[in-house]
Amino acid sequence: MKFTQFFLLLALLAIGACKDDDNGTTGPVTLKYDNANASGPLLDAGEHELAVRFPASTMAEHIGKKLTEVEVFVGNLPEACYLRLYGQGSASTPGSKFYDGDVLNSITPGQWNTFKLSPAQTITGEDLWIGVYVEHPARINTIGCDAGPRRTNGDWLFSGADLSWLTYQERTGEGVNWNIRGRVE
Repeated sequence: MKFTQFFLLLALLAIGACKDDDNGTTGPVTLKYDNANASGPLLDAGEHELAVRFPASTMAEHIGKKLTEVEVFVGNLPEACYLRLYGQGSASTPGSKFYDGDVLNSITPGQWNTFKLSPAQTITGEDLWIGVYVEHPARINTIGCDAGPRRTNGDWLFSGADLSWLTYQERTGEGVNWNIRGRVE
């Protein structure tokens, strides 16, 4: 009987020791606000940046982990496309840009695209903005969105026409979330 209790205690200790130190979660985590792709907004010709913001309050549990890749649904192929990461700014404007990668030649239009970050970026616990900069010569949809409803920080849009960050809802009255996701490991 003592051997059975000993082995039961040993098994419980082994199970407890196998958990990660971050509240018991294991494996990669996807940072996102969106649901499945429904469409994409028609944006005028010019420069635009579509972004999602993850406030420090949501990033604290990931401190020390790495943002390893970003997934984006791309509708039509833009003329230029850059994946950009920004740090702590204000609630309505990103901070300093710390990653800027040309991803145009890696895009397959009409589907989800995964862009591996090289190097992977360490999560500091500050705000994290994940943006996709696009240029196009005509009115087209480039970055996808879900059908809504809008979630706070899921629809930031910078326009080259007015040089300002506003939510897509503020610009159009429509409530959607960009199909932009970050993978943390």
